[in-house]
Amino acid sequence: MDDIYNKITELVKNNILDVDDNFVKFSDSGYDTVKFDKNNFSNIENIKSDNKIAFIDGGSSEILKSSNFSLNLIRIYYAVYFKNKRIKSGKNDFYSFTCAKNVNNEIYFDTEIIGIKNNIISKEGLLLSSLDETIKQGITRANISNMANLVRRFSEIKTAAKVVESLDENDIIVLDGSLQCTFTNEKKYLEELYENALRNKVIVCGLSKTTALMTDKGNSITSALNKFNFDGKWAYHPVADIKNENHQADIAFVKFHEKSKYMFRFEIFRKQKERIKDAINLISGNCKDPVFIGYPYGLIEADRSARISNNEKEMMLTFFSIKFGKEWEKIKDSLSSVDAHEILDSIG
Repeated sequence: MDDIYNKITELVKNNILDVDDNFVKFSDSGYDTVKFDKNNFSNIENIKSDNKIAFIDGGSSEILKSSNFSLNLIRIYYAVYFKNKRIKSGKNDFYSFTCAKNVNNEIYFDTEIIGIKNNIISKEGLLLSSLDETIKQGITRANISNMANLVRRFSEIKTAAKVVESLDENDIIVLDGSLQCTFTNEKKYLEELYENALRNKVIVCGLSKTTALMTDKGNSITSALNKFNFDGKWAYHPVADIKNENHQADIAFVKFHEKSKYMFRFEIFRKQKERIKDAINLISGNCKDPVFIGYPYGLIEADRSARISNNEKEMMLTFFSIKFGKEWEKIKDSLSSVDAHEILDSIG
């Protein structure tokens, strides 16, 4: 057995400790990468500012599902901070109902938005082929539940576009995640956000908790940058010259607090990239909370406030079972809300 474990430890060490990484490897075209260089590190500065930061995130929970429809409760939350104090916040809950329909002998997913207060997004752009590359899984037809991710993302961006109009010059808005278009029809929502931001002179940023990006040697970005042993809190930039029209951004990697063990992928709208250090410096001042030191507290709050708990989901399920009345038993037979994975999880 020792031979087995020795072989495993040798393989791990050979693939991490002695790998000579050169640059970030992107899977799409339109990225001119910049070779790793210690001179691309810069210290993040503590600054005093009268500018505000708005944070936005969304959550969703599937309430009812069968093979041909999916009902989701979606929640979008935003919070505006000034000198690390929340001065404004808002939340919008709504439902998305997606059903399968035949269009020219092909299966499409058609989504209806049902607002509790008011609809954030319109129905336009929510009819997608079940074989759409941006929602399907591998070579198989997309799961109908995947449409909720698209609706949530569109709603986050649309909310950001509205919040921008209430901000002042040089304020910052931060989306949870990348500024890259990953879904069909997403580009029009991001372009509206960028247009509003330029008009109101508000800086648009995105911060990703995780990143799937790797180096040219297949290593993690964290591992590659940590080898430089740059102390304190820092920003690493530039990473690449992006010419991809579906990703109008400039990328940096950031460590927002000297005591943090985490590095994050940071993005800024490409036409505002000269303000990247200003934005990073300001956001770092919101990253001092010991709950998750080195991560913006505004995004912690947005994530927590946008989450839909299992208790909420169960309450909604009970509500609909009562609402359907005598028909519930018939409807329940067609639902696939409890699958084999959930049964095995409960056994475990």
